[in-house]
Amino acid sequence: MNKKKIKSKQTSLIALAIMVTISATTIISGISGQTLQKAFAENYSYGTTSSATTTVSASNATTFKTVNPNQSTNKEFWINTVHLDGMTNVHPGVKCDTCPQNTPLHPAEQPPANSTLPAGGGFRIMEPNKVGAWDFRSFTFSLPQIVVSQGDKVTLHFIGVQGAHHVISVEGVDTFELMRGQIHTVSFVANNPGTITYICHVHLPNMVGQILVLPKAAA
Repeated sequence: MNKKKIKSKQTSLIALAIMVTISATTIISGISGQTLQKAFAENYSYGTTSSATTTVSASNATTFKTVNPNQSTNKEFWINTVHLDGMTNVHPGVKCDTCPQNTPLHPAEQPPANSTLPAGGGFRIMEPNKVGAWDFRSFTFSLPQIVVSQGDKVTLHFIGVQGAHHVISVEGVDTFELMRGQIHTVSFVANNPGTITYICHVHLPNMVGQILVLPKAAA
């Protein structure tokens, strides 16, 4: 074999080696690129880093705290006399562009033709006035329910907020009149488990509240 053929063969081997190297590099680069893309997708999902996700998750974690309940046997409550009003009109609401605030519009509403409201003064329907406005009112106590424990000394402050005149009874304790702006206080010891009712005789049957007396825990 002459020198010229040997040299040509060596050149071919070198070229083959270079091609193999380039192919291997390309394959490795492709695999590395895919690996990097996968890792990036796992760690930077939706543009958020894993550390940021951990931080967000930590900030949204629920924290539980131990709270010691009040062991005092002196319980004090403030009870307001209030009413809820539903005001409407026989004509549908009209948008007002010059009013200081927007009010949700209402459909045309007629008062019930045959009222089935119970007697007692606790509910009231006013007939439409000359512009068609009418309202429905329901009296209530706020608070309507109280929970205490057997043996607690309970103090109730009744505040006349809405309603010009009330006659209120706390079962087994006291009956009194209450006018707007007045406060009347009653106190008693809840000796027996069960319920104690307080009512307004002027606004029955719905202006009623209840005190639930839980039985004393066994020693």
